Amino acid sequence: MQAEDILDWFGWSDFPPSIKLIRYNARGHGNGYASIRATDFCWQSLALDLLQLADQLGLGNLLAGGASMGASTALYAALRAPQRVKGLVLVSPPTAWHRRSQQASQYLRSAWLALLLGGRGIAWLAARDLQRSLPGWMGYSQREKVKRTLPLLYRYRRLTLWAIFRGAALSNLPPKDRIRALAHIPTLILTWSDDPVHPVETAEELHRLLPNSTLWVAENEEAFGEIPARMIEFIERLQGID
Repeated sequence: MQAEDILDWFGWSDFPPSIKLIRYNARGHGNGYASIRATDFCWQSLALDLLQLADQLGLGNLLAGGASMGASTALYAALRAPQRVKGLVLVSPPTAWHRRSQQASQYLRSAWLALLLGGRGIAWLAARDLQRSLPGWMGYSQREKVKRTLPLLYRYRRLTLWAIFRGAALSNLPPKDRIRALAHIPTLILTWSDDPVHPVETAEELHRLLPNSTLWVAENEEAFGEIPARMIEFIERLQGID
């Protein structure tokens, strides 16, 4: 959550009071429970965490969403409890299905580097590769924000980072026929172009599989800035339907 606050890509502080927004640190992230078992960080396991948190907060129906890993978590939560999830907001869905194996290899490499170099080493490598890992149209201010999040990695134990990266390597989106079972759930899919880890192709395929979905792709920084407004509009519309 601290990294999200630094980036401020989603404008959480500007969400209207009519929307009950609940944020939390995923397992092993921030001050979350720091397991060292890779399977605890698989997307299916993180989806169980989401639903258990909702239970503890006394929530019945909910709208689930997140970015990247969080988008995958929300999708798996909807598959596990389709009667509870009344809507989905999937931001920058990650590489998936037949293309996942190559990305998984990168995460396995990162896992071993985390054991060798720790959080500081991973942060240094991420800063060095920043130009290649972010869309070319992202301006200087956005790149500087991302750089400011990297020191947050210093606090992570090596075994926790190893488990997080291994969990990502073990994960993939559900089979497409399972995703079709969520066709009744209103879904907003938001993504941006030129991101090798979050390709537009994944978002487009999810949009095809989920006929009750809206897809929006940001092609430049001005459009990227519209993401919070589009989320708010979608959520308020769903609340109006209720």
